[in-house]
Amino acid sequence: MYSILFLALLALSPESVLGQNSPQKCSEMRVRRSAHSLSPAEWDRIHSVVTELRSQGHFDQFARAHQAVFNDVHGKSAFFPFHRRFVLEFENLGRRIDPQFTIPYWDTTREYRNPASSPVLRDNTLGGNGQGPDHCLQSGIQGGWEMNFPSGHCLRRNYNNGDSMNPWIAPEVISSYIQRDNNLDGFREHIEFSIHGATHLGLGGDASTRYAPNDFFFHMHHANIDRLWWQWQNNKDTMFDYNGPGQNGEAQLDDIIPQDRSLGFGNAPVSSVMVLGYNGVCYTYDSAPNPPSRYPGTRSGSDGEDDSNWAIRGGEPMSPLPMLSGSSILADRGLEISRIRKALGDNSELKDFFPTIANMTTSRLETILSTDRGAQYKCKSKNDQRKEALPIEYPAPMNEAWVKMHGFDPVRVAAIHREACQLIDMLNNSTYVSPY
Repeated sequence: MYSILFLALLALSPESVLGQNSPQKCSEMRVRRSAHSLSPAEWDRIHSVVTELRSQGHFDQFARAHQAVFNDVHGKSAFFPFHRRFVLEFENLGRRIDPQFTIPYWDTTREYRNPASSPVLRDNTLGGNGQGPDHCLQSGIQGGWEMNFPSGHCLRRNYNNGDSMNPWIAPEVISSYIQRDNNLDGFREHIEFSIHGATHLGLGGDASTRYAPNDFFFHMHHANIDRLWWQWQNNKDTMFDYNGPGQNGEAQLDDIIPQDRSLGFGNAPVSSVMVLGYNGVCYTYDSAPNPPSRYPGTRSGSDGEDDSNWAIRGGEPMSPLPMLSGSSILADRGLEISRIRKALGDNSELKDFFPTIANMTTSRLETILSTDRGAQYKCKSKNDQRKEALPIEYPAPMNEAWVKMHGFDPVRVAAIHREACQLIDMLNNSTYVSPY
């Protein structure tokens, strides 16, 4: 049944150009917005779409496919390109139901101190914790759902600290990864061992299993992971940085994106999803750079466009340097960057964590402050001012079962957690005051 469905999708979907060798520029772009910005009416539209996708069997399909390729994706370089394509496929199916449907991203750093307090987890959004002995989800857009894969069960949520969740990852930690990781494998490891795992483990239930796509949170979470990857790509010298462990040795751009017969990608290579705005990857983010005007590696010069920076940067972003911060809050990330710059001083160790900010010119810093703090900035309430006086909190470590399920090296996982704690100690012991 699934193979027939796959062939039908290829025949009908314009997104099948993803497998082509010649890059095709998207004629129209959609914008993935922060889940925090959605109105009740927009959540209602998402509810309608995901309900129909469930009735068509797509939640079972995506959960099955994710479990099938789990070991080929996690802990490997394919982690980013696979999930970029996986979430895009789900979004495209939703757009056949509602052409305005776009998956919002969930910036989970926004309530990292107290994740359970997030407005994304309210009764009219994703819903909260599971209830009863089986931890069945009773609220939100999937409230009361019964799932079929891997066998019949209620959709479960089971927060990892009772009715609350352990702290997730502070934006400053993600900002450090974006700035200092010089190759994809290093960035992938940092992201996978921190914000990726913390969010899955915090929600628990189906979200903490190999069939996590049963929970719509999965697509919103991985849209955010994709946003961070895109910001990192725009902070490097090329959008095609791809290294680390592949399926058969060192990863290569012509590697086939892992796929299962229940959800095939037409043997599309990794290179087909490396650049937003091309090859059917027709979306961008409301807090990240737009796609480049021309595909990296091609030059025409005949259209009068400025070639000076096209190959290594996206288009004009909403903020001059959004790739420096992990946060999606425009006003606060300007404060973050300026305060970190002030705290750096002569601290060589702290400069190693934030090399881009350390090397920033005064004029560039002033540009950030005038833009990120300008139109968006407003005086903070007393509660927000008190929040800013709080030290940055340590992230909770990943548990042994999660590490084992993914086949991660526990020594590396522990080392990255200690490194994050070291960074947090440095910031807390400096003049830095977090705006988050």
